[in-house]
Amino acid sequence: MQPKLKKLVDQGLLWQGKSHSNQHQSYLSSGSDKLDNVLGGGWQLSGLHELQRQCHFVEQRLLTPLLKQALVQQQTVFWINPPALVSASGLAWQLSQQSLHVVIKATDQEAAWAFEQVLQTGTGIALLWQQQQHINASTVRRWYKAVQTGRQGAFVLTDIAKQPEAKAYTNRIQLHQAAARVDVVKRRYGWPVMNVDL
Repeated sequence: MQPKLKKLVDQGLLWQGKSHSNQHQSYLSSGSDKLDNVLGGGWQLSGLHELQRQCHFVEQRLLTPLLKQALVQQQTVFWINPPALVSASGLAWQLSQQSLHVVIKATDQEAAWAFEQVLQTGTGIALLWQQQQHINASTVRRWYKAVQTGRQGAFVLTDIAKQPEAKAYTNRIQLHQAAARVDVVKRRYGWPVMNVDL
């Protein structure tokens, strides 16, 4: 592959049906071998991932492996507008150690701005909770460009869109209420895959 073309593919700006050159990419594990395989290696660090939830807190099954990886890599986890208070003692119990977490509560517009700033730093894992109607395609493009700069874990947690709009997410995952399976409705290197067991 030509160097200029390969650079576009590596940056995620050009899509190809199947990639055999994932060794240049860095990934975080989803905690599920099946989901990691479907995603082409896990959560790509230079990617922006949307987790659509049927109800609050079903995302915990996918967040716990991220928190453990952040702890091992001594990275900060940024919680932007989480749906409930983040408990320091609960995190210490769950992770068996103290770790660094920053919680930001803000208006939707301020939260979107804070998320973009965090993504540019490349200092940890960024988690943003926001409703679909407060996220437009141009905002997602800005976030995507920011995560390309920072190359860190970037996750937007939303409700399930009734009429999904095309946005620049690398992966779009729908979490079901039982939290035992997910639908991968958009992924970088392939077609959607439904009912992936966790």
